[in-house]
Amino acid sequence: MIRFWLVISFLFSILSGFGQITQTIRGRVIDTDSRQPLIGANVIIVDSDPFIGASSDIDGYFTLESIAIGRVTLKVSFLGYSDITLNSIELNSSRETVLEIELQESAIIGEEVVITGTRDKTETINQMATVSARTFSVEESQRYAGSLNDVSRMAQNFAGVGIVNDQRNDLIIRGNSSFGVLYRLEGIDIPNPNHFSFQGSTGGPISILNNNVLSNSDFFTGAFPAEYGNAYGGAFDLHLRRGNDQKHQFLGQIGFNGAELMAEGPISRKSRASYLVNYRYSTLELFKVMGINFGTVAVPEYQDGNFHINLPDKHGKWDIFGIGGKSNIAFLDDEKNPDDTFFDDQGEDLYYGTSMAALGVSRTQLIGTKSYVKLTLSWSYNGRSIVNDTLNDINSEAYNVYTNNSIEGKVSLMAFYNRKISARHALKFGSFNDLLYFNMDEKYWIDTDNAYFVRSDFRGSTGLIQPFVQHQYRPGDKWTINAGLHSLIFLLNDSYTIEPRLGVKWKAAPRLTLGTGYGRHAQLPPLLLYFRKSTQPSGASKILNQDLEPILSDHFVVSADYLISENTHVKVEAYYQSLSNVPIDSAGTTYSILNQGANFDFSYPVRLVNEGRGQNYGLELTLEHFLHKGFYYLFTASIFESKYTAQNGNTYNTAFNGNQAYSLLFGKEWLLSSAENKKKKLTLTTDGRIAYAGGLRYTPLNTSATANGVAVYDYNRHFELKYPDYFRPDVRIALKLNGKKTTQEWAVDLQNIINRKNIFSREYSPATNMLEDRYQLGFLPVVLYRIYF
Repeated sequence: MIRFWLVISFLFSILSGFGQITQTIRGRVIDTDSRQPLIGANVIIVDSDPFIGASSDIDGYFTLESIAIGRVTLKVSFLGYSDITLNSIELNSSRETVLEIELQESAIIGEEVVITGTRDKTETINQMATVSARTFSVEESQRYAGSLNDVSRMAQNFAGVGIVNDQRNDLIIRGNSSFGVLYRLEGIDIPNPNHFSFQGSTGGPISILNNNVLSNSDFFTGAFPAEYGNAYGGAFDLHLRRGNDQKHQFLGQIGFNGAELMAEGPISRKSRASYLVNYRYSTLELFKVMGINFGTVAVPEYQDGNFHINLPDKHGKWDIFGIGGKSNIAFLDDEKNPDDTFFDDQGEDLYYGTSMAALGVSRTQLIGTKSYVKLTLSWSYNGRSIVNDTLNDINSEAYNVYTNNSIEGKVSLMAFYNRKISARHALKFGSFNDLLYFNMDEKYWIDTDNAYFVRSDFRGSTGLIQPFVQHQYRPGDKWTINAGLHSLIFLLNDSYTIEPRLGVKWKAAPRLTLGTGYGRHAQLPPLLLYFRKSTQPSGASKILNQDLEPILSDHFVVSADYLISENTHVKVEAYYQSLSNVPIDSAGTTYSILNQGANFDFSYPVRLVNEGRGQNYGLELTLEHFLHKGFYYLFTASIFESKYTAQNGNTYNTAFNGNQAYSLLFGKEWLLSSAENKKKKLTLTTDGRIAYAGGLRYTPLNTSATANGVAVYDYNRHFELKYPDYFRPDVRIALKLNGKKTTQEWAVDLQNIINRKNIFSREYSPATNMLEDRYQLGFLPVVLYRIYF
């Protein structure tokens, strides 16, 4: 404790020698529908003394200088447009704040839209969204306790999202499998953006999406706009931020997730071209190289990178961007930790590796003053390399019992046209066109046959086309009507869908907004299912399941959002989702693809048919106080049911039917003064999180049939039982020091501070002939150091 106060005293002694520290806010003001610059928009710092303000220039750019660091409020206005207020913008000494501000032309001039935080989280960046959507800021993913700088883990605190797994960041939205979630980055659909991902899922232990390079983004939980397709559970629409186009800036960071470096700056100050690049390497692997032992040799090795090059001109802009990551881990039998419970197969070694990448180049071209077109050419892939081997009983030579060396990739061309017809009408239409290619290679050893069974062995390509059209009509500032149509055309088997979307929002009172939405959404099953092989009696093999059609979802939502005060709102949503065309086992078992992702296994029957059904329904509550005067909180509650119907006609719980989920986030920020009590340069933040959710479902043993080390499960009671409820409290403490040219941050995230043993799974033990519990992470302190310069 004495050392702690000595450190604090030392920091204050440094602060007392500093003069006033100021910073710059720069940015651009544009029309939200046409993307045209707004010339002469007024941008002011609210309550500044002396007054600080500016007007946007002929290209929409503005600069505000000599602003004292800390939190400020920005107000932007332009004749004929709804005003916008951005509260609690954080200014640091080492980094200029660069904003792109979108204003919407008012259908009825004279009303103001108040936006709290970097952007009002009751509104979305995508103006076509009506219900079940919210925007989030990167600062939230850095600040929320338990988020580990991961936007997916941050989203697990939102209403409708399950909280059941410490090891992974899967998004279980309204009882749907995580493989039903779409990740979109800079307008292109990307594969699973996580290290150590597994087939049939969009989650993983460590995210490749680095929040230091992300900008504000949207998160959808249902009935989303027509431009989003090939997903039935939810969608993440992520954006990379632009690098500073006037000043070079750098970041260094080290924490449990990795050691990383980031650089950004101008390519040409005159044209405002910029770059942003980031690289991260596994911290645990670095420690292993230095000889530091963590009690296990199964140390995860991973690295990832992101970049964004922005090249604007008078007629639009070019964007070149990319994301990629590679990860490996080895579980060796002769070096196992006796306490390891996550891979304890005796006498076997497991080598597990994954990789993903996405690269794109896009052109946004302004057409006149009302329209623009955007074209994006991209390439992406994800691959896995899995080898499971053991020793031969006769000569002790190693042989593989399972191998999987598979790649899925695509080359995509996305194009859309957007026109602002008037202040009341906006139109957008386009198409996502994908050339999909595969290299499926999976096999396992069968002792009784003394041979390998080839599960899949396919090399080839096919196409996926997704056209869409959507229209927004605002008869006045109180009403917004969004309508659209999406289609999914799969060229492998010529299947297609027609997916109408409709949303209506009504500002029933100055503080009350009501909304309703409907969406039909379709998604292809995991592509590897299409190439499952079966051995015929003649010995020949046959590829099955190529006639599988997309899963269909009809999602209905009603919503009410009440603004209690300028910084506090409460939102209630009720939803019903009907799922059809679901792949299930043709042999009449209880299998359904809707349960995929409940564990690390991806087993599936030989022959699948689109005859399954499912339904999800529930009620969600959000009570949120936006960051104001250093304080915020977010409470969410979800009560729901998630069911499915199998081939035998019986209805069961899905694996994700926990029935309830609650989350409470809260935090306080203190600005500490210098010894002269004039300048605030030291910030202390404390954040807390309490998560509570119903446990996942599991199937009990058939005790009378289980014997001789072979587990037999009672599938008549499939997913009937539940694990004990999940509960985890987290605390985060951070200290930020602003110097003249640098900003430093020290943080510790104390996860599961009460060391609660939440169940990860219940696995059969031949030794006891019973199911035994495997537990999730206990108490885990995660430290971080970050420096901007």
